[in-house]
Amino acid sequence: MKFFVVVAAFLAVAYARPEAPFSGYANAAPPSGSYGAPPPQYGAPPQEPTVHKHVYVHVPPPEPEYQAPPKVIPVAPAQKHYKIIFIKAPTPPTPTAPIIPAQPQNEEKTLVYVLVKKPEEAPEIVIPTPAPTQPSKPEVYFIKYKTQKEESGGYPASGVPDNAGPPSSSYGAPSAGGYQ
Repeated sequence: MKFFVVVAAFLAVAYARPEAPFSGYANAAPPSGSYGAPPPQYGAPPQEPTVHKHVYVHVPPPEPEYQAPPKVIPVAPAQKHYKIIFIKAPTPPTPTAPIIPAQPQNEEKTLVYVLVKKPEEAPEIVIPTPAPTQPSKPEVYFIKYKTQKEESGGYPASGVPDNAGPPSSSYGAPSAGGYQ
């Protein structure tokens, strides 16, 4: 049965192969140096029909395999045999306890000596006192300024003071000659 299915499948594959492809115009003349007679028909050459082949193979469903139940051969039950032997051994002599003398106690002692060098006496600590200095006179600076009332009256409409120019020498740090 399986052989028939394999042969049928092989034949189906062999006959279902595609046709050879179209290789050109049927009425076209081979190329030559001169013009020949015109073809009997103008336009596109006629197309070869496409061939479709369908192959159907019917395979019957597989038959269930029959498995015969295995034969059970009866076996005799296992047997157990026990042999029991009793042996009387001779009586051992009664044991006597050995006499062990008392062990002397060991005495251990550890002596540790630490050698320490006697330190030398430290010298006295002397703290130097700073030399007295003569107090200096305080530096005093006078700064002249104007109040808001004085400022508002002194400026013209342009917002620039009338006496615009370098600041007077009365403002700023003191001169090197002394106090002002």
